[in-house]
Amino acid sequence: MLIETLGAARDMGRLNTILGVLIRHGFGDSVRRLGLADSLERAGHALKWDHAADLARLAPPVQVRLALEELGPAFVKLGQILAGRADLFGPEWIAEFEKLHSQVPAVPLELLRPQLREDLGGEPETVFARFNTEPLAAASIAQVHRAQLHDGTEVVVKIRRPGITETIDADLRLLGRLAALAEVELPALKPYRPQQLVRELARSLKRELDLATECRSAERIGANMVALPWIVVPHVHWAHTSARVNVQDFVDGVPGDALQRLDSEGFDRQLLARRGAQAVLKMIVQDGLFHADPHPGNVFYL
Repeated sequence: MLIETLGAARDMGRLNTILGVLIRHGFGDSVRRLGLADSLERAGHALKWDHAADLARLAPPVQVRLALEELGPAFVKLGQILAGRADLFGPEWIAEFEKLHSQVPAVPLELLRPQLREDLGGEPETVFARFNTEPLAAASIAQVHRAQLHDGTEVVVKIRRPGITETIDADLRLLGRLAALAEVELPALKPYRPQQLVRELARSLKRELDLATECRSAERIGANMVALPWIVVPHVHWAHTSARVNVQDFVDGVPGDALQRLDSEGFDRQLLARRGAQAVLKMIVQDGLFHADPHPGNVFYL
């Protein structure tokens, strides 16, 4: 049965959560057709069907995107990968997948505090001269808070969400089983190599979970960008950086998609375009090490 193929005992709780999200976002019929609902309920996991039609009026691409956002990092990352697969999806699907860079609700600081205290070696209000309890931004894997070092340096503190590793591991196991099943049961999908796609997803996510890896990459790119003095890569503060938290200089600028603000503040868009193109070409052609996620949220104009 499909349920046995997908759900090792340790992952049944997460599978129940995933199916609940799918039902809430209008995919209850698909859950029933696959036989997952009956099997889970026989195993003692109750599914809630009372709000199954709440989102039925939304277009399918929007429903899928909202479901992926709610399901968390592994599914958000999968959607981001699919955003580059115009060979599989039409423009309306690609447009929705591209929205998966949006912010998600932040974790309250009190839930982060035990982990943060352990990683920093003390309370954040003591380790830093100032620590903002309200997050500056939040994403599916981590969230960012403003802070100030005791020497006056303005920084951002990026904190990994508690428990996210266990959730991602369970999701990757489930996706791996589903991909293996798809290659056997759906021959039309085999040329697209679903299992290889999941393996690639797993490698990418596991690197992203180590926040120190991001900092090492930033330092390498920063060293390569010395030849282009108009490109600023934030300095890393290694004394406070580890796998679950990293601290970098705060960079204040105009967000990448705030085009009207660029015009109102007198920026030269053509100059920005030339300098951006130079940086991208240098990273790819000369250095062989490049920023692979340059969406507007990762770019600021100074």
